[in-house]
Amino acid sequence: MGSPTSRRAFLLGRRTPPSAWGTFCARLARTCAGQVRWDDAPGASQAWLVPAREGDILHAHALCREYRVQMALDGFASKAVEVSAKSPRLWIESGAAWAEAAPVQAAGVIWRAGAGCKLNVLQTAGVQSLSDADPEQTVAQWLASDLSAQWPTGQGALSGIEQVQVMLADGTIAVLGPFGANATAPLRSLTVQKIIPKLFELAGSDVALQCAQAAIWPARFRLDALMPAPGMDVNLAWLFAGHGASLGWVQAVWFRREAYLEKPLACASMDLPPVSELLCVELARQLKESFDPIGIFP
Repeated sequence: MGSPTSRRAFLLGRRTPPSAWGTFCARLARTCAGQVRWDDAPGASQAWLVPAREGDILHAHALCREYRVQMALDGFASKAVEVSAKSPRLWIESGAAWAEAAPVQAAGVIWRAGAGCKLNVLQTAGVQSLSDADPEQTVAQWLASDLSAQWPTGQGALSGIEQVQVMLADGTIAVLGPFGANATAPLRSLTVQKIIPKLFELAGSDVALQCAQAAIWPARFRLDALMPAPGMDVNLAWLFAGHGASLGWVQAVWFRREAYLEKPLACASMDLPPVSELLCVELARQLKESFDPIGIFP
């Protein structure tokens, strides 16, 4: 005679072990205080998180690393994201939980804005570089978009971006900003300290030097943040202008209220031969790999 356990299995049917995706979603819902939903359709491994606290982002990141799920910025449309959508993906909103903005220097010269802050708040505060931006976009969505990188090669100061606070692929939280003689805070993160030499190596490559001669930076990521025009300084935050939410999870951005310059400096010649698209793609791949070697961000 069979055991009670085997009889129950016969009557009720054996329980199918949960899939890795199902386990990921269940754990995400259990550990996060915010709203979690996911798609159960076969082959549609997508979930959505509306975080209620910073801990939700940390839990989500840890689970994404464990289950090889990509973290994507919800509400941001990117061709790169669409193309690579075969990977399991968690879409995370950067909204109401991080919607604050406040001046951090006398007379409001510098404003710190959370990733979910709407641009209309900063426009009302007089941040000049955002005057023509979509007021309903969040800071994170704007920084991920090409609209944040509409400045001539080597002139990142025109972006109005002073610093960014990001969570990197390994979970390190770092504040990136002016680098070198004018840096106001040391780079305490060992992860960033390891990334910096690679970035300067890429900036010194033949491809990057060719890109720097173009009036409009032709490669995907703004490595010219490390190749400023005369009179300007290196600023690591500018690397994230137009980054497509691919280099890290943005938590906050510091903006300079007034533009550094009233008009752009003279640009490099547009008559130079264009840089090979394949070389630009390879340069972008190496920069992406420097920040995100495990591919956790799409």
